[in-house]
Amino acid sequence: MSETQPAPQPPDIGRRTLTPFGYVICVAVPILIAALGFTYLHFHYDKEQLVSGQRVPILTSPWEPGDDSMDAAFTGKLVLASGCLQLEASDGTLATVVWPADYEATVQRVGPSDQVKVYDTDRNIVARSDDTIRFGGGSVPVGEYAGRPCAPDSGDVLLVQSDVEVGSAE
Repeated sequence: MSETQPAPQPPDIGRRTLTPFGYVICVAVPILIAALGFTYLHFHYDKEQLVSGQRVPILTSPWEPGDDSMDAAFTGKLVLASGCLQLEASDGTLATVVWPADYEATVQRVGPSDQVKVYDTDRNIVARSDDTIRFGGGSVPVGEYAGRPCAPDSGDVLLVQSDVEVGSAE
C-alpha cells in the first residue's frame, strides 16, 4: 500500500496576516512614539545649548529694542581681528561695534578657519563671521567703553541700535 503525499502548495500570500486592529496598531504606535519624543524635546529644549564655542569679548550698551536710537546706517563685514570682533568697511577700515544689551559672541574652529557667531538675548544667531551686515545706530567717542576688553584706546565706536540685517558675504 503506497500512500502518495500531496504536492506542496505555494504560500497563500493573498490572505491578510493582520486584522484591521493590528494594522491600526502598526500605524498608531510609531506616531505616538514620535509625538512623545517631540513633546519631550519641546519642554526640555534650552537655547543656551546652541551657544557653542569660546566666548569672544564684545562691547555692549544698555540700549534695548524700543529705546530711542540714532539714525545713521552702517554696512560692513564682520571679522575677527586680534581676538576682537570688528566691522570691516568696504574700504578696509576696521571699526569696533557696541552691541545691544546682553548680546554675546563666540568663536569656534570650523575646518581651517574660525567661525564667529553673534547671539541676541533669545540666543538666536544675529550674524556670523564674514557676513555683510547692515544696522542703524550711531558713531560715538569711545568714552565710557574705554578700558574694556576689545575697546579702542581712542576714536569712535559704532552703536548697534536696530535689528541687524545680514546680506551675503562679499
